Amino acid sequence: MRGIIIIVAALGALVSLAAWGPGSLDAMRLVNTPANPALQPLFEPVQHPQRTERADLHGAEDLEPGPDGRLYASLADGRIMAREPVGDWVEFANTGGRPLGLSFAPDGSLFVADARRGLLHHTGEGWDVWLGAAPDGPLVFADDLTVLADGRIVLTDASLRHAYGHHMESFLEAEQTGRILMVTGPDEYAELAGGLAFINGVDHDPASGRVYVNETWSGRIWQLDPDTGEMSVLIEGLPGYPDNLEFDNATGLIWAAMPSLRSADLEALHARPFLKRLVWRWLQIAGLPALPDRPAMAIAVDRDGHAVYGLTGPAEAQDGTTTVLVWNGELWMAGLDRDGITVFSAPD
Repeated sequence: MRGIIIIVAALGALVSLAAWGPGSLDAMRLVNTPANPALQPLFEPVQHPQRTERADLHGAEDLEPGPDGRLYASLADGRIMAREPVGDWVEFANTGGRPLGLSFAPDGSLFVADARRGLLHHTGEGWDVWLGAAPDGPLVFADDLTVLADGRIVLTDASLRHAYGHHMESFLEAEQTGRILMVTGPDEYAELAGGLAFINGVDHDPASGRVYVNETWSGRIWQLDPDTGEMSVLIEGLPGYPDNLEFDNATGLIWAAMPSLRSADLEALHARPFLKRLVWRWLQIAGLPALPDRPAMAIAVDRDGHAVYGLTGPAEAQDGTTTVLVWNGELWMAGLDRDGITVFSAPD
């Protein structure tokens, strides 16, 4: 009997060490709404792009139309590029960091969510840091932003645990520390919402002032009242993980890029944190399982949360797309770790 007790105690100690010992996964519980099969017909059949522009432009994480009629892109090397409606891409500025989300203020000046430097404002001659990045500033993962008509900025800080370049750790943990900030000036901000599973793309409807935000790991889009911080789900059960978001003034549609299909197997572990801790030990030895396909994907949703259009591009070796918008009569897409800008036909 004593031998059995010793064996059981030893096994318990090994399991505890595997689950909580050095190098363990800080797994959290997250129960998602599964991908809605009713949305699947929107993404069939596969659509092929019309062209790819400038394959030498790498990592255009966000695309944003400017008040000057040009299209702007934030690149992995720190550059922000601009394209004329008819013409080529030219360098507009360089943040010296890793620019992600772009948004223009009512006065036409550019604000940037830079993952390495924080919230930046382009002065015409250089950059002012409105909110700095950790460890010197409050932002851990400045991701995206939108500037409202009164100049207030709604900014997403995607994670308080994992900085830029470590989003897979955030996903595997199912960590929910993302927050939405309201920024009213340099070093002036308040938290509108927190406890979110990698809060990401954000934009607003100029007519109503309503803000729309993507919560990536939950596969949903929220609508937000910027005055009260009240949030309600616009749509959930998306087939992919939504990244950047763009409101199209011409149609009133909310466009969201999805860089990857949902992973049902990994999401099943999110509801069982202890089991996920043990599985993580095996993955450290065997490596991650095959990830879902990452074709170019996008969805368009109306103000009432009805999905009206879906796009799936062909399977390819590149990472998926993180940004999508209708510009100059075409559908433009690009990605965080992708070469060039991919252009599709816009829907009727």
